[in-house]
Amino acid sequence: MANPVPELQQLTNKSIIELFSVELKADVHYTKVAKTATYSQSGTTITITLNSHGFSTGLILTLDFTSGNATDGIYTIQTVADANTFTVTATASQSTSGNVSFNVNSTITEPTVYLFHAGNNMKDSQDIVWQSNTYTRMPCEAKGFKYSGEGKLPRPTLTFSNLLGSITSILLLVNQTTPFSDLSAAKVTRRRTLARFLDEENFPSNINPYKVGSVDPTAEMPKEIYFIERKVTENRDIVQFELISTFDLAGIGAPKKLVTRQDFIGVGTFVNG
Repeated sequence: MANPVPELQQLTNKSIIELFSVELKADVHYTKVAKTATYSQSGTTITITLNSHGFSTGLILTLDFTSGNATDGIYTIQTVADANTFTVTATASQSTSGNVSFNVNSTITEPTVYLFHAGNNMKDSQDIVWQSNTYTRMPCEAKGFKYSGEGKLPRPTLTFSNLLGSITSILLLVNQTTPFSDLSAAKVTRRRTLARFLDEENFPSNINPYKVGSVDPTAEMPKEIYFIERKVTENRDIVQFELISTFDLAGIGAPKKLVTRQDFIGVGTFVNG
């Protein structure tokens, strides 16, 4: 659970950090291999045991802890102890153990999750690290999240720079599994926190100058979850996607099931008197 604090509700643009994750859909964007393993957590270190895992440091996984008290979420492999164990870092300290399941790309090396942020850190102008996950600096613009109050849910857009062909490369990769999918149905999570809650390693001398006391990595605004509805534009300069909310029912009819006489004998027999 996010730790709500009054400061998170103060809309100060200079201090709010906006980060995004894009989770690919298994068997649509990549051929999945389902994994089940055991884990034990001591402090914030989660050690996962999976025989002959074949993973390397830096691989991003979406972990579902099916027993024990560890928190589900996106984790980055921090260390690979040996061929059978690796570790990830949790945001909250505790002692627990149990089972964990997750999907990986059949290639093992290709990612199933992308993390990005439209900026860089203050230490060396490189990627931002938050909750021990690295959010790649990526020139992008996200807009359209505001609710109008007119009954329509927002359909935000994500626009990426494509000058280096980075986004086109991702599209080509996912389209190998499902031609012309273009990341449709990928899960996009918008997350916002304050600079004071960023990991210390983002700042010179590994000291967050904005923190009050110690850094609370769990503090953030409520997550906003969307799905990519379609690719709007792709050219040498930009790639733009339209997002849709999980509650957006535009284009869905009611009833969704076609009613026939087998269901209701009176279908087609009523006339206006």
